[in-house]
Amino acid sequence: MKAIAAAILVFVSALPAASFAAQHSPVGAITSALDKARTKDDIVRQVARLDTLAKSAPSQGVWQQLGRALYLLGEGEKDDRRKLDYLGRSLAASKTALADDPSDSVSLYWKAMALLQEADVVGGLGALSDVREALRDLKTVSKSAPAYDGAGAFRSRGKVLIEAPAWSLIGDKKKGLELLVRAVNIAPGNLVNRLYLAQAYLKNGMKANARTELQYVIQAPAKKGDTDDAGTKAKAVKLLKEAS
Repeated sequence: MKAIAAAILVFVSALPAASFAAQHSPVGAITSALDKARTKDDIVRQVARLDTLAKSAPSQGVWQQLGRALYLLGEGEKDDRRKLDYLGRSLAASKTALADDPSDSVSLYWKAMALLQEADVVGGLGALSDVREALRDLKTVSKSAPAYDGAGAFRSRGKVLIEAPAWSLIGDKKKGLELLVRAVNIAPGNLVNRLYLAQAYLKNGMKANARTELQYVIQAPAKKGDTDDAGTKAKAVKLLKEAS
């Protein structure tokens, strides 16, 4: 289903801080590296490390972060065949982590995101079951880990609801707006949350509110060397013309 998958940027998890030992374990170091990753090569290096651990010392944490890393590769891949390969591997890793710990909110989140990206590639009626499953998973994560990935569960659910076509019986512009307001309240400094909220305001005919959010995005200090922030700002500039 084209145009309903949420674009995700990588933000440091807002889940409770791990113990010193966990932070300095191999998986903890990889998690930290993924938090800071800004290029495909950065992520590929961590996938290689995780693949090695999955063979030599498999654990729930290894599968969790492998699901995350493979999703990130898939999300940024332009070739549909390679994208689906990454996403399929991401889903398999996340499901393995969830088999070890069904309450693992991080793995459930990346599983949902992989399903949305997969649905975006496949499209049509065949994608609806993936989207519905992803929305259920994200609703669970929004309760168990609302701040994870910059309020990612609220952001992604809201984005899907405002973008889904009427024929899908999934779209709900008002509910999507509510969810994106929640995302901004939880993570106000996340520029993607602000951009999506502006889009939701426009979908609901609230141009003045949309302009306020877009101006915030445009005027916010950009993180040095962060191409994601730069891209978000460029989209905000373009959208501001529509909101005028």
